[in-house]
Amino acid sequence: MTASTRWGEESLRIPRSEPLPADPTGQRLCEIFGHYPWNFIRADLPDDATVKAAWTTVNAYPLRPRVLWNHWQDANQLIGVRFTHDTRYALLDLDAGGDYCTTDGVAQIRAALETIGITRTLLVRSSWSGGLHLYIPFAELVNTFNLAVALKECLKAQGFRLQAGQLEIFPNVKAYGVETFIQYMGHRLPLQPGSGSCLLDDALNPIGDSLARFFWLWDGAAGHQDMDALRHAMKIGRDNHRKKPKRRSHPVESWRQDLDLEITEGWTGYGQTNHLLKTIACYGRVFERLDGQALIDYTLRIALTRPGYEEYCRHQPDIERKVTAWVRAVEHYYWPMGTAPTRDTSHPQGELVLFNQLQAENAQNRIRAAYAELDRTDTLPEQITARAKAIAQAAKVSQQTLYKHLGLWHPEHQEGVIALPASFLALTEARSEAIPKSLEPLENKELHPLEKTMKGGALCAGDLGPDKNSFTPERGVRGDESRFPQEAEPAPYDPDLHEQIQRQIRSLGWSVDVIRQFIADRLGGKRWFDLTEDERFLLLYHLRGLDSLEAREPSDVTY
Repeated sequence: MTASTRWGEESLRIPRSEPLPADPTGQRLCEIFGHYPWNFIRADLPDDATVKAAWTTVNAYPLRPRVLWNHWQDANQLIGVRFTHDTRYALLDLDAGGDYCTTDGVAQIRAALETIGITRTLLVRSSWSGGLHLYIPFAELVNTFNLAVALKECLKAQGFRLQAGQLEIFPNVKAYGVETFIQYMGHRLPLQPGSGSCLLDDALNPIGDSLARFFWLWDGAAGHQDMDALRHAMKIGRDNHRKKPKRRSHPVESWRQDLDLEITEGWTGYGQTNHLLKTIACYGRVFERLDGQALIDYTLRIALTRPGYEEYCRHQPDIERKVTAWVRAVEHYYWPMGTAPTRDTSHPQGELVLFNQLQAENAQNRIRAAYAELDRTDTLPEQITARAKAIAQAAKVSQQTLYKHLGLWHPEHQEGVIALPASFLALTEARSEAIPKSLEPLENKELHPLEKTMKGGALCAGDLGPDKNSFTPERGVRGDESRFPQEAEPAPYDPDLHEQIQRQIRSLGWSVDVIRQFIADRLGGKRWFDLTEDERFLLLYHLRGLDSLEAREPSDVTY
């Protein structure tokens, strides 16, 4: 049973006149797996059989039949294809280490498939990793989407877990693209030379890797399928899919489906590693009921097998450390489904401290590397402001982060930073520039002489002479002018400006030494007490301008 081809697909098929390979086995390979030539997948065969292949999608040109056969014979590369609107086969992917990658698991799946008319399958080891591909051949073309829905409904109804790392269906039940044509997921071709793929018997023992024998078994299996029962199951499955409410399931089940969808899609771009590791660890913790090392192993195994990992994950050298940090974090915020909540709100940081330390170490290492590279190439600016900007851009850190580690780049500082103050402007210094305990504005802003610096003694009532009324404020104690060797009048106090500067400094989390150096670099070597009111406005401008110079460091963990 076939239906009319949807938009965008008919034009993508290879013309029937496309020349096939001369080899009869190659012709059969192209007839079955070369039905849809676009957006095929390929990977170089890894030298180490334990390393996962780095698959990429090729969408610049179609995979012509003779090229497909040539690529399949190349022992240095792996090749894979996608489904189109109709198909002559399906396959089930049983991941190595999963619950169903066993003789008993295969037997249970085969028994479930018989309920919808699939009575014969071909069992193939997919690669050296030990995963299994269970091929389902048909003697005629069937609708791809209806087949995907029928397989999903069949296996879910009998309790199989359709998820990454366990059991996946090809073709998958893909979303409908309104404006963009959405591709089915691609799969590798069977029995490629050097790939570790081979035929297996029911006891999972290898029985050869002959492609000719594979197609002989294929024809025998295809001829024994109950197509009437399968077509009936496909119609019921499609009707159920159309009538199914989009969001009427239990919230927990909806959450599980959402997590599984994100994990199945894997990486589709850069900057997704933290989100995906948290999602995988959360799924393993809540729905797989794992913890400790078992959860670490699960998260690592699933992450390494997701699409796009090799292409887009930039944390591959330290992936185990990042997985461990995320697992420790997830264990403090989630608990196995059906058990009592175990979240400890009295220690909100928990194991996140480890992750934050890793992030801080990475930032420091980037600052050191940037400083060394600028110094090596004689492009390290002498002026502090220009130097800070150059290092921040090269290290890809914010100005806030850079000023937290003055000892790594500032010529006047050594390694180390003192503890963060509660408020910079509320601290006292050891020298004469101490800040008064009270910063409230004085009621009288006239000059007030300091007693210890007066040249004469304090004026007393008895010193005014017999005519006490002869003393006037205009007359000094010694001389006609009130001149004293005292400190200059401080800058006018603006409580609103003071509070804004305080708030900005608190948000940066800087130490006293860092703030003092920042003021000196921006305002000609001056200190806080030397600043005029205009200069303090300028200081606030510089503090607020840090965000525009360089983006802040991303949050380590968000919930």
